[in-house]
Amino acid sequence: MQKHEVSEELIRNFHIFWDNYPFPVMLVYKDRTILEVNKAGEAAGCQTGTRCIDTGKKEDHAGCLANQALKEQSAKRVVAYAENMGLVVDGYWVPLAGEQDIYLHFFADITEYAAEKMFPRKEITEESHCGSCNCA
Repeated sequence: MQKHEVSEELIRNFHIFWDNYPFPVMLVYKDRTILEVNKAGEAAGCQTGTRCIDTGKKEDHAGCLANQALKEQSAKRVVAYAENMGLVVDGYWVPLAGEQDIYLHFFADITEYAAEKMFPRKEITEESHCGSCNCA
């Protein structure tokens, strides 16, 4: 895997701004190599030098907007149910100003605030006896 050069100032600033954010934040190169992670990212198992896209299942990354964010040099946002985590997340891909190939990727767990429609529908079974509620 190719080694990517990142300035000490950028690394220092990343940690100043993101180390106390309560959810994982990654500084990522366009080839998906994780350059830096905040404290929550470290605790969650995110590892610098690995490719974020190589973690989990391929379908877990189907909604990735990194390419679009980098191409348009504008932040992208998705609010969705992340089945692999069992959470409703508010996720972002944010290109760094002045850096064509580097972006931030992070999310917030908003499960407790999410509307019922954000969650997958439960299947109706014989035991549930109805289709008008989520008791299945």
